[in-house]
Amino acid sequence: MKTRILVLLLCLPPLSQAAIYRWVDESGKVHFSDKQPENNATAQDISGQLRPLNNDSSTTETEKLKTVFPGETPEEKAFNARQKAEQEKQHLHKQRDCQKARNQLRVLRGRVAFEDSEGNEIIISEEERQQRAKQLAQQIQIHCS
Repeated sequence: MKTRILVLLLCLPPLSQAAIYRWVDESGKVHFSDKQPENNATAQDISGQLRPLNNDSSTTETEKLKTVFPGETPEEKAFNARQKAEQEKQHLHKQRDCQKARNQLRVLRGRVAFEDSEGNEIIISEEERQQRAKQLAQQIQIHCS
């Protein structure tokens, strides 16, 4: 019994390799099939001319691409790291300016008493207070957007 199964399995691979035929009919139309046409003896077996399909060439193609595009050099990595650090620094600076302007605006909207360097109270008009509040609102819009 095992011998029969083994013989049957050995016979299956040749059966699975089908030929591909190409022929042209009377009207000039080209046909492809895995069966040879019965009424046309001019069909050509072109299965030897076809490349195998579904080959995984991704590894070899990737290796070829790596030779052409080697990736980031150490200098490029260092440059990109410096740029990223600079952008983060600018972002933190912008956040600090934003928070400072918001705090000043919050203080300015309430009851305000300004002092000079000697500790004397400076009296400002409501128009000046509104002008300073407007300037702080503009700074918030610039730094916090």
